[in-house]
Amino acid sequence: MVIAAAQVDGALLSELARLAREPKPIADINRELGRRAAALGLVKPSYARVRQLVHELRATALEQAVDPSWPQLLLEVDLRARSPLAIVDKLDGVPVRRDGVAPLRPRVP
Repeated sequence: MVIAAAQVDGALLSELARLAREPKPIADINRELGRRAAALGLVKPSYARVRQLVHELRATALEQAVDPSWPQLLLEVDLRARSPLAIVDKLDGVPVRRDGVAPLRPRVP
């Protein structure tokens, strides 16, 4: 029987923050966090709570993303450190990621 908790222990929360930075599905993050909780002898957080925290962590990371200046962006595209699609994203007002891919935006219900 699996026991789940609404509160997340501090050790699991730091692990969750690390896992949320990776482009993994939330279900995979939940399974990894469950294995970590079992290894530490802690109660596994519920899937709903993990999902909520991952969305919050990813939204915070998106808000804190530093957009490069135009000269910096053009230089990095010229040096092939970024994809040319990053220029289009900057023109559209989308935050520019290092790999030039537009970040996932949280869905508005």
